[in-house]
Amino acid sequence: MAESKTIRVTPNLKKCLAVLKRAVAGLPAGALRRQAQEALSYLAKSFEGKPQPLRGRGCPFDTGIIK
Repeated sequence: MAESKTIRVTPNLKKCLAVLKRAVAGLPAGALRRQAQEALSYLAKSFEGKPQPLRGRGCPFDTGIIK
């Protein structure tokens, strides 16, 4: 992996995020949908440049992504 862990958010990545949001909206209610929504929220915040918990070294256990 490169020294810099910065990811350039391109229009292609933004389009992929939008497609995934539409796909998650089509999931039936339940744990999988909730986890997918939380994962997308985490990605969206990262795309906006907000700092990641633990500096991105691992997923914090208090999120709905990792249980």
